[in-house]
Parts: sequence; structure tokens; C-alpha cells
Amino acid sequence: MPVATEKQIIEVEQAANNVWHNYYKEIFSPEQISYMLKKYQSREALRKQLSEGYIYYMLLSDEKLAGYMCMLRTDDYIYLARLYIKAEYRRQGLAKKAIRYIDTIFSNPEFGLLHINKIRLKVERENSFAINVYEHLGFRKVRSEDTDIGGGFVCKEYIMERPIRSVDI
Repeated sequence: MPVATEKQIIEVEQAANNVWHNYYKEIFSPEQISYMLKKYQSREALRKQLSEGYIYYMLLSDEKLAGYMCMLRTDDYIYLARLYIKAEYRRQGLAKKAIRYIDTIFSNPEFGLLHINKIRLKVERENSFAINVYEHLGFRKVRSEDTDIGGGFVCKEYIMERPIRSVDI
């Protein structure tokens, strides 16, 4: 479900706080988690990203918010900026469904987007769980990147890519 209302923005912000504080505590310091949440996943940051063309989707399971994803269309690829699933909903195929949804949109000739032929994402190099999930979904590491995100913090990431696959509709 696309995020469009203020209520949905608040729900995504709350889901981000839930996921990031529970999941990233083994990778980032509490200070870095707080900094990144404010910079990238606060209501203000979400509103700004939506105004810049990012598209957020709420991932639902039994009509409950199980997680969210965010993507940005570039000229030649889809940038999957976020794919987060709450702990209690992991290992239920939601990531696979999210990627299949992207495949469905960008492999359908009716939408006129066939020139976009790959999905690209960034993942922390220490995030072995997510790396394994993405590799299982067909993503491959293409390079490493260290990004200064401000506040004295650096993200050490892999850039991963996967071709968009045709889906029978």
C-alpha cells in the first residue's frame, strides 16, 4: 500500500523506530541509530523524500503493518532505498513479495518502464542477515562504498544489484 497520508507517514516513522532500535543495535551505536532515524526516517525526512520522488510502500500482513519499503526510479535502475520488516514478520516471504512487486511493475510493457532493467540497493557490510536475504533473492555485490553521512558517522556498505525479472501477470 503506497504511503500517502500523514497517518501513514507516522506509522512508517514508528515502524522505523521499532525496526532500527531492535535490529541495528548490533551494527550501530545508539547515537548513530538515533542520528540516522532523525536524518532519514523522521516524519520530516519522510515528507521531504516523498516530495523528491521517493515512493514508500507499507508492507502488510493480515492488514497489520509488517514493514515498509522505499524506492526511487532513476533513468536506468530502481534504487531500493529501504526494505525493513519488523522482527515478528521476518522469514514469512515479505521481502520476496516486495521484490516481486517491483518486478511486476517494471517488467509490464503497459507501464512503459522496460528501459529500467535492474534494482540497486545498499546494505551495511556487517549486516550478514540482510546480505543473505538479498543474495537469496538474486542480488549480487557489485562494489563496496564508505559514505560519510554526517554527525561523525560513516556507513560501510555493499552496493548490490539484481536484474528485473519478467513476471507473468
